Amino acid sequence: MTDDPLRRYWQPVARVDALGDGPVAARLLGEDLVVVKLGDEVTVFQDLCIHRGTPLSMGWIDDDRLVCAYHGWAYDATGACVRIPSLADGRHIPTKARVVTFPHAIAYGLVWACLDEPTGPLPEFAEFDDPGFATRMVGPWPYTANAARVTENSMDYTHFPWVHEGLLGDRSRPTYPETKPVVVETGLSYSIRDDRNGTIRNYRLFLPFTLSIRVDRQDPGDERRYSMLFACAATSTRESVLWFVEARNWSSDGEDLDREEFDRRVREQDQQIVQRQRPELLPLDLTEELHLRGTDAGALEYRRLLRRVGVSWVA
Repeated sequence: MTDDPLRRYWQPVARVDALGDGPVAARLLGEDLVVVKLGDEVTVFQDLCIHRGTPLSMGWIDDDRLVCAYHGWAYDATGACVRIPSLADGRHIPTKARVVTFPHAIAYGLVWACLDEPTGPLPEFAEFDDPGFATRMVGPWPYTANAARVTENSMDYTHFPWVHEGLLGDRSRPTYPETKPVVVETGLSYSIRDDRNGTIRNYRLFLPFTLSIRVDRQDPGDERRYSMLFACAATSTRESVLWFVEARNWSSDGEDLDREEFDRRVREQDQQIVQRQRPELLPLDLTEELHLRGTDAGALEYRRLLRRVGVSWVA
């Protein structure tokens, strides 16, 4: 273990529906992981056989055990080796024959993991489990970018007219109201009233890299509700993966294909910007970039929070 505080926060590592008949390789904070479903139990292991250092993600599942491709060592859901084919009769499996396991949980169609004891609960996204909402997941989307840069982009609404003209913004109306972020135990929150489309967007940032946005209608007679979850994971300091989950309380019939194309265009436009930002690692010294009061308030508070919990980028 290291002293990196990011190891103590929940980050997504795989889609639940990607867990089929074999192991799924993942990476978090430079650590190679393998996510596997053994029987009814999902487990996150270090992707390393204790015997000869072979990635367990190269193996397969047999009788609810993860089998290493090199010598056939088999591990159960606790990480204990329970079968060594070459072991002579009468010989016992060494007690040290265990693979490292990590805290993990399942929520919102994703497998979440921590590399150390979790500092708090999972991010909240209540609409996912609400039967009144239809849900849809898109991703994973890989970024060659720092996870905090990706997250801050999701928090930033003033780039809409310039990066997403005609999709999310209008360059003839580039002015947005100021924000007043509120620091809460798990991160921060703020709201934006957008008279362009008659909505109020409620942002909730869960440290370190997860953002939920609940969109309410200004018209009290319009009961449509739409919520989004941007769940980002730092695979390394300069690489990340983003999952996008949406929930809405009106029929989605006939809309999903159009929305998938919309999401693809928005993501590609964001990637073109975020992957070229410099410095690559989000500056936590607030003097390194110029900021505007009000509209940059959420980003400023986010950077303060990362610094406050001890984040310092290590290449």
